[in-house]
Amino acid sequence: MRLPTRQIPSVLPGTRGTLRAGRPTRALVPRLKEGDIAVIDHVDLDRSTALAIATTGVIAVVNAQPMVSGRYPNRGPKTLADAGIELIDQIGEAGLEKLVDGRKARILDGEIFDGERLLASGRVLDQESLESDLENAKQGLSSHLELFTHNSSELLRREEEVLLHGNGVPPLDTPLAGRPVVVVADHPDLDRLLGDLEGFLREQRPTIIAVGPAAKRLTKKQVRHAVLVLGADTDTFPEPKVLTGAAEVVLAPGGSGSEQAAELLDRVGVQPKRFESSLAPEDAALLIAYAQHPSLVVGAGLSTTLTDFLEDQRPGLAGTYLTRLALGPMLIDASAVPAVRRKEPLARRLVLPLLTAVTALAIGLPAGVWAADHGLTGRGLSEIGTGAGGDAGAGATVDTTSGQSTRTETDSRQSAEAQFVAESGDALLPGRLAGQKVAVVTFPGADRKTVDTLTGNITAAGGETTGVLDVRPNLLDPDRKQYVDSLATQLVEQLGRGDADQATYQRMGQVIGETYAGRKPPAEFDKQAKTAAVALLTGDLVKAQGRPTGPADLVLVVLGEDNDDTTAVEGLTEGLGATTKGLVVTAATGSEDLAALRANDWPGWFASVDGIESTTGQIVAPLALARQKNQEGGEFGASGFGGLLKD
Repeated sequence: MRLPTRQIPSVLPGTRGTLRAGRPTRALVPRLKEGDIAVIDHVDLDRSTALAIATTGVIAVVNAQPMVSGRYPNRGPKTLADAGIELIDQIGEAGLEKLVDGRKARILDGEIFDGERLLASGRVLDQESLESDLENAKQGLSSHLELFTHNSSELLRREEEVLLHGNGVPPLDTPLAGRPVVVVADHPDLDRLLGDLEGFLREQRPTIIAVGPAAKRLTKKQVRHAVLVLGADTDTFPEPKVLTGAAEVVLAPGGSGSEQAAELLDRVGVQPKRFESSLAPEDAALLIAYAQHPSLVVGAGLSTTLTDFLEDQRPGLAGTYLTRLALGPMLIDASAVPAVRRKEPLARRLVLPLLTAVTALAIGLPAGVWAADHGLTGRGLSEIGTGAGGDAGAGATVDTTSGQSTRTETDSRQSAEAQFVAESGDALLPGRLAGQKVAVVTFPGADRKTVDTLTGNITAAGGETTGVLDVRPNLLDPDRKQYVDSLATQLVEQLGRGDADQATYQRMGQVIGETYAGRKPPAEFDKQAKTAAVALLTGDLVKAQGRPTGPADLVLVVLGEDNDDTTAVEGLTEGLGATTKGLVVTAATGSEDLAALRANDWPGWFASVDGIESTTGQIVAPLALARQKNQEGGEFGASGFGGLLKD
């Protein structure tokens, strides 16, 4: 008699785990455990979400959608693949319905089984196929960028007052002026980023602004001194003891209803400041910090690259980009801080402004962004200067060695000039610049009180000052010439005007002239000029004192400290003169830069005035501008060959 034998069941091949399914993906992540198979419905998986998934210890990710759709090269799938997680995508809606949450399953060659029963199938993604998909996705980047640009422009129109002028940003009681600030947002890599900042936090003692759930990641000591910025979603709020322990709380609901959030804060005894804007809380936090005039803003857990912006799926993405553009070089990422502390930040000084400017060029943003903070604390144009008969002309002189204005006593040395002002100034200026718009361009070291008086006298002559544009030292720095050259080339192409064959500073002078003036300026800044202005300002090459009101007819240049090498000054002057209706270059008595400019055989577009530290020079300058409506040229002032002024 043959005894029955027990058959040993065969072990089916494949990767085994428990299915965990849910939408949206971020809601699923907290339920994932080690050994699970994550089932998601997420097109173009972003890196931030992928990092959160990878930290849970899942063994595989099954996606109903394409991991890489081809719109842009998103980094999420590669992040998972690099972590050794098996990937399957494109199982479709029907397949998704069969992968029930909590069911045991195994994966083999892109197929998902329950025992031997096939549930769904999709495409296996390995490193090779991912690299191919990502390479192909680069072709779709431009079209996705166009949509991103459109959304940015629309948001800029809606949020102009906040983004450009800071209106509506609540002032903080916590002092930030002149101090470093760290803005902390929730991110899967936040612990590492805070670790990178450990030395910086210890040495600099910056103020911390924590956004939403990021406050939970801070120490008790850090929370006590932190400012919390919260959105409308109360699920992201930290526990009550964190809320009540913060230095202060700002409620920035991002355009959503905030009544529930306000009620919750009220119940725990917190009276928040309100920031009513459609910007996301992370972006609101940056603007709140920036409005307090800190010395530096460090972002921990924020989007920093173009790919970050494109693959971040949350609403308000355009605000993320525009906010960071507004902060410009003041904002750096936490990951860069260790390098900054070890070495002079040449990369930040040179590369970051270039990347910012080039990005602005690439998407063609309206140049209203330049007014985010470029001297808006200065007086309005209607208040600048005192006119021909004002205090500035009553004996104020400039010490050209120190650049500081000093008032002399009323004595005989002043009498001739005072008499000229009293008897002739009021008669000479009125109507000379009637209907003319004048842009004032100052060079580093130009005396601000002298500039104010010059702009006041332009107004007294019937002209309209469109704004004061300060040339930044970076534009004249020989170490930045390569950057200036690259940007000038791109801007000439962007404007569609100017001569690309000219030398570096001639081209940059053309760019500034075509942007803020031009031989045939339109009534308002055109799109090309706006884009160029953004690039110049975000590249820290110029700074606008006040918001420029439009292109000008004439340009007044005010020189400052003499340069060892006048190449840049001469090149910028030549470029400006070649692209504007009329140009007058002014300087204090004894200016070597002005002497070098006068030594050139310039055409009629060039006129000059020296001695602008005196009232006489300050009145001659607008009269010379009036002559330049016809490009008559000439050298005027105390030592000019044309005398005080040819009539």
